[in-house]
Amino acid sequence: MAAPAVRRAEPDDADALGVIHVAAWRAAYPGLMPQAYLDGLDAGNRADHWRETLAVPPRDPRTARLVAELDGEVVGFAVVGPAGGDETDDVGEVYTLNVDPGAWGSGSGRALLAACEEHLVAQGFAEAVVWLHPDNARSRDFYEQQDWLPDGATRRDEVFDVEIDEVRYRRALPPPEAYGTS
Repeated sequence: MAAPAVRRAEPDDADALGVIHVAAWRAAYPGLMPQAYLDGLDAGNRADHWRETLAVPPRDPRTARLVAELDGEVVGFAVVGPAGGDETDDVGEVYTLNVDPGAWGSGSGRALLAACEEHLVAQGFAEAVVWLHPDNARSRDFYEQQDWLPDGATRRDEVFDVEIDEVRYRRALPPPEAYGTS
């Protein structure tokens, strides 16, 4: 198997993103989100959402929509850009990062996260945050292995019509020279 490749998402990726979104959530959130909600997720509806989203540029030009491919097949996606809330202008955020469960352990998540960090650095961000479900041990372990740590902030947020608790993870980003750019 080839190493994962990361590129910008395109409208033609919408169907794959819908399938990945549903599969990843159903695998990651049993017992953490209502099972009826997870059972009701529809790949076609998620694909329609992605088709609409990818048909127009992001509202903020510092936002990137990325996909990971393995052997030419889309297996994951991430969206990254400026952090919201009470963050300063030099803080970016990983809004979402999902990998198809069949590709877990392939390096696709690490490749996506590295591309997110590189994008944020290129956009002038010095730090990055991500919000995670506090009981999603797999996700928390993944970020901690990449040097992200919880910073003590918590919130209750609505994610696709479901209210969940979240914890914030934070990472200081390397300088642009670490990526060969300055």
